[in-house]
Amino acid sequence: MKVGQIEKEIDQLEWNLALLKNRLTMIQQNCNHQFKGDQISQKCVKCNKVNVLYY
Repeated sequence: MKVGQIEKEIDQLEWNLALLKNRLTMIQQNCNHQFKGDQISQKCVKCNKVNVLYY
């Protein structure tokens, strides 16, 4: 594999990752959260969003 091909593949993967992160954010923003957890953190059983309750 040539360096140019590797760089092109990295760019494509970074773009796909950014797209997936945006999709995840949209899903989590539109979720009717049902949190379960403990006193330190809670996690939504539907979208896996985490709320940290204690630092």
